[in-house]
Amino acid sequence: MDIWSSFRMGDDRSLSFIYEEYAPKLYQYGVKFTSDVTVIEDSIQDLFSTLIKLRHNLGNTDNILFYLLKSFKRILLKRLQKDKHHDATGDPGEMAFNMTFSIEHDIIVDEIESEKLAMVRNALKSLTNRQKEAIYLRFAKDLAYEEIADIMNISVEACRNLIYTAIKSLKIILKSNKSDSILLFLRFMIKNI
Repeated sequence: MDIWSSFRMGDDRSLSFIYEEYAPKLYQYGVKFTSDVTVIEDSIQDLFSTLIKLRHNLGNTDNILFYLLKSFKRILLKRLQKDKHHDATGDPGEMAFNMTFSIEHDIIVDEIESEKLAMVRNALKSLTNRQKEAIYLRFAKDLAYEEIADIMNISVEACRNLIYTAIKSLKIILKSNKSDSILLFLRFMIKNI
C-alpha cells in the first residue's frame, strides 16, 4: 500500500512521513510568494489540519507533491489576499513570485561563475511573476504541464505557452551576451532554486 493510501486510512506514521517530506518543499514554494514566515507556516499548518480532518474523504493521488502544492497555494493566496500581504497588481492570478537562491548555492556559484549568475538573475527579473512561477514549477519541482496548469488555474495550452514564452525571452536576453554556456548555466540555476 502506498504512503498516501496509508495516510487516508488513518496511519499516523504516514502522516508524519508526508509532513516531514513535503512541508519543507511547501515552505520553499511559499517564500516565492511572501517573506512573511508566519503566514507561510500558518498556511502549511492549515493545509495539514484540513488533510487530517478530511483524510477519509480525500481522493487518491499518484503525485503527492502536486496535490499538496495545489492545495497549499490556494490556502496561502487566500490568506495573503485577506491579510493584504500581496502585491496589488489587480489580477489575483498575478501575485508576486520571487525566484531566490539559497546562500550555499550563491557561495558556490559565486566562486565559479559570478558574472554568469548576475546575467541569469537579470534575465529572470525580466520575466513576469506568472512566468517565474511556471518556470519554477516545471524545472525546479519537475511538475508536468497539466499539473502546473492546474496549480496556476490556467489551461494546459496557456501553461505551455507561458513556459515557452519565458524560455524564449530568457534565451534572447542571454544570447545577446554571446555566450551559449550561459543557457546551460541557466538550466543549472533553475534546477537548484
